Amino acid sequence: MTVCSSSKFYDLAQRAADALQAVGLTVYTPRFDYNEEHVVVVEADKFRLTHEFLAKVARSDAVYVIASGGYTGVSVCIEVGYAHALGKAVLCSEQPTEFAVRALVDAVVPVDEISGRARLIGHRRTSTVDLFP
Repeated sequence: MTVCSSSKFYDLAQRAADALQAVGLTVYTPRFDYNEEHVVVVEADKFRLTHEFLAKVARSDAVYVIASGGYTGVSVCIEVGYAHALGKAVLCSEQPTEFAVRALVDAVVPVDEISGRARLIGHRRTSTVDLFP
């Protein structure tokens, strides 16, 4: 499972990653050390980080999107589209406000409900119903 998040919500993304790991998943996350809220990230780093992160999405069976207050951001929108095109399940912490993202969401599972709702997590979209009932 790959956690997708705007750098604005890295604290919540870390909580989600911890909860997903607690139910036995291998979890990929953004590079929290490249939080643009705290450090300057140059264009060459952004290019490399984008490609590294999309490779994480490709290795995963699903993505978990942090959509705090419904916000996802441009990069997360791209990541969700990529995941969907690869046949990955798309789960969100809240209903996204951006229609392009909302149209691709298979399930909404708040961060605080991950451990209580997880049964079979991390399968392809065809079995999303089993992910979080």
